[in-house]
Amino acid sequence: MMPLSLSQDQLILINLLLRIAVMAGIISLVLGFRSVVGLLARLSVTKSAYVRLLVLFSVIFAIGIVVRKLSNQAAMDLALEGALIAGFMGGVGVGAGTGFAIGVTCWIFGEVVALPLYTLAGFSAGMLYTWLGRRGEIWNFSLNPFLIIYNFFEKLFRGGFDRNFIPFALCLSFALLRYALLGRFYQKGWLYGYPMRDWFFMTIDVIVLVYTVGIALKMANNARMEEILREEENQLMQARLTTLRSQINPHFLFNTLNSISALIRTDAEKAREMTRTLSSIFRKSLENTADAHSLADEIAFIDDYLSIEKIRFGEEKLRIVKDLGPGSECCRLPTMLLQPVVENAVKHGISQRTEGGTIRIAARRSGRGTEIEVSNDGPVTGALVLEELLPKGVGLRNVVERLKIYSRGEGMVAITPADGGGASVRLFIPDCG
Repeated sequence: MMPLSLSQDQLILINLLLRIAVMAGIISLVLGFRSVVGLLARLSVTKSAYVRLLVLFSVIFAIGIVVRKLSNQAAMDLALEGALIAGFMGGVGVGAGTGFAIGVTCWIFGEVVALPLYTLAGFSAGMLYTWLGRRGEIWNFSLNPFLIIYNFFEKLFRGGFDRNFIPFALCLSFALLRYALLGRFYQKGWLYGYPMRDWFFMTIDVIVLVYTVGIALKMANNARMEEILREEENQLMQARLTTLRSQINPHFLFNTLNSISALIRTDAEKAREMTRTLSSIFRKSLENTADAHSLADEIAFIDDYLSIEKIRFGEEKLRIVKDLGPGSECCRLPTMLLQPVVENAVKHGISQRTEGGTIRIAARRSGRGTEIEVSNDGPVTGALVLEELLPKGVGLRNVVERLKIYSRGEGMVAITPADGGGASVRLFIPDCG
């Protein structure tokens, strides 16, 4: 079998087309960093995020030039594309810095004209991003150069101006500028590229440049939009959790005040003690406005709540047993998630028995989450169906809804009759975040 031989023109075309795939791989790598995506989505605009993006682009595109120089793999050299993309994605600092790093790398190999060219390209793309970025035109950059030109003239004839044409015009301008410089400095080795041969190769080169930049921007925009939607979803989730938590506080306050009211006539001292404890609980609640905290914090809040119930029932009639396995106290869960469960255990279990009873709270790590069980002594309940119990009270329904939102549907709540009477509520809290 005869070995396949390719002409110089065919090799040039192959290398030109390979640039698109190489750029797609580079952008996929860069977008793997959450700080970069957060920067694009304008959610974490910090100096460290800009510096990280600058370093990533500078190192990656500089390595491409080194690979091209040492192994003659022309498709790895994305100097102009890299400078433009860095400016379009990171602004003036990132664009000019990346262009400068690319230029310095080329300068080391004797390509001295590359330094001002690519620094200017990155700076210009960054300026354009600063001017257009907030209007969204950078992210609307089309992959089809012919469609870009058609839309520009169509809008121009209607008396308007298509801002989406500006990034394309910048790419075209620097492509032509590089051709002009290659015509003058290529033979001296001061700039690398394909010198102007005919209009066919020039057209292919410009189309590949536009597609390469366009694909990179499309990939970045997809990641940007996903991050924006994810952030909006998180904000919506936090708002819903806050709303549901606001239902628990009045419910808890109403029940506690009823208990205080009942004690005022029979035992004024206990009523005063319950009032002081309730005041302490709400002071802590005001200090802790987070929608989620650790199981250890939740248990501390439940201890405060149960101290009120112990005043009401007496130490001898309300016993608390806690069995928290190793690592379970670090579990994150919505604030006041267990309080309605414990309150129901007291209301429907302990209060139904003249001799009182025991509340048991157990927690164990289980796979990628934590299992929590709250059980009580009480009368025999018969079969318990969660779906039938939810419409009957705010507390349990609130627990189920909050856990569902917090865990994105991965949490679990189940209720079963306990052996010998009472009930057991089991929750599975997946590791979230």
